[in-house]
Amino acid sequence: MPEQITVPEFIRETWDDYKSPTTSTFCGKMGHCKGSVSAIEENLFFDRSGLTKMKKSIKALYSSGNMHVTNESYLVDNLRKLGNAALSRENEVEIGNAFLKFAVITEQLSALMKNLMQNLNNILMFPLENLMKGDLRGVKGDLKKPFDKACKEHDAKFNKIEKEKKQLAKEAGMVRSEVTGAEIAEEMEKERRMFQLQTCEYLIKVNDIKTKKGVNLLEHLVEYYHSQTNYFLDGMNTIEHFKTYIDELVLALNKVKVRQDNEKKQLLDLREALRTSISAYKETSERRMSISNPILFRSQVKR
Repeated sequence: MPEQITVPEFIRETWDDYKSPTTSTFCGKMGHCKGSVSAIEENLFFDRSGLTKMKKSIKALYSSGNMHVTNESYLVDNLRKLGNAALSRENEVEIGNAFLKFAVITEQLSALMKNLMQNLNNILMFPLENLMKGDLRGVKGDLKKPFDKACKEHDAKFNKIEKEKKQLAKEAGMVRSEVTGAEIAEEMEKERRMFQLQTCEYLIKVNDIKTKKGVNLLEHLVEYYHSQTNYFLDGMNTIEHFKTYIDELVLALNKVKVRQDNEKKQLLDLREALRTSISAYKETSERRMSISNPILFRSQVKR
């Protein structure tokens, strides 16, 4: 892995070079700057991939949440139909009112879910999409194009001067293995300043991106956390509001069940009596037939 330079180090080294080009050590740090930019690009690409997956998960959650709200609206309609139908029948007033009451509870809880999904879209999805379409759109490569151009121009000028100085040394009967940056600091000042400027511009853009994908995104998550907290609290308040009714409904349903069980028992007793009566009637009829027409009776029994 190439050596890298931190932002505070870059600022310090650049200021030193700006104030005293001939005594600074910035030329020796230029490779570190390139290494840092390459590492930052890799990190940005990785973060973009992670944020893309996060966006997909939020989109899926938003879609499933809205589908949940839609299905609950269907449930509310069906509960109301059952309630109204029960109210139109005798002895089913308690049942009808209960269905209608549950329709109200479901509708109110569904409204809370719908509001939560709207907050999910506004608080998380919207800023995340803006980040992906804006600052992170140029990842990978486009963001550092000006930096790459400045590197190329600096290296081309440095190589040209280095070649010229080595040729001059050769003509003078000397051999030069390398040319130090301090030697040509003044000749390379324009290109070096452009390199520093583009590095600075790049780091400023990266700083903005880091803020948006880090601090700002977490601030949005905190805001959505509060939205979720309100959703659950409001949901509990809604449920608590109907708690007294639910307790009363349980007692009322027990009474209805007792009444219906009594009706069923009476119907079962009646059915048994009717079956016994029909069986006795059948036996009597067969006995009379056997007495009045024994030949016909025997033929019917054989069949």
